[in-house]
Amino acid sequence: MAEPHTRDAVVAAAMDLFGRQGYRATTIAQIEAAAGLSPGAGGLYRHFRSKRALLEEGLRRQAEQGRGLAAFLDDPAGLAALPVRDRLVAVARAGLRRLEEERDVNRLLVRDLAAFPDLLAQVREQELAAVVGAVAGWLRAQPEQPVGTPDWDALASVVASSVSHYWVLRDVYDGEHPHGIDEDRYLTALADLVARTWVEGAPTARTA
Repeated sequence: MAEPHTRDAVVAAAMDLFGRQGYRATTIAQIEAAAGLSPGAGGLYRHFRSKRALLEEGLRRQAEQGRGLAAFLDDPAGLAALPVRDRLVAVARAGLRRLEEERDVNRLLVRDLAAFPDLLAQVREQELAAVVGAVAGWLRAQPEQPVGTPDWDALASVVASSVSHYWVLRDVYDGEHPHGIDEDRYLTALADLVARTWVEGAPTARTA
């Protein structure tokens, strides 16, 4: 196997193991075996100086691969003909797909990265803040006239957090959300709420 392919296999194997069983529980020998190297022979160190360096490279690659959602938001032509509610569902669904593609990083974020404050900050800036910024920009760019002066950054945070929370709980419960609400129902309900920013206006106060 050529060296670059071996390095790629090591990163892929490590991130999969980190995601499934945790960073600390994953051994170098396990990574080597999963990458097709002789376990325990130290072949991994030909490519990475430490397990931490391997984690850093895995996070960097995931960030690079995760730019698809930003590209989706930056190219609204495919969504332009849809009603705003359907556009919101499409964006939220794309967010779920991205979360699934970055499954290992998301699991590490929830479970392991508190032990690495610098890497936690890196994920915050390269992943979380970048996504919320892209969603806020997309919301601002919608052609409909908004009601009042929406706080687009806060609204983007609500959308991103809601989609992320749904994904995390579904992942924890092995693919089935504990509330029994499937993806279509959840995203439609979220889109209905957010669409009121343009369509239905600000909520009115409840009366007794």
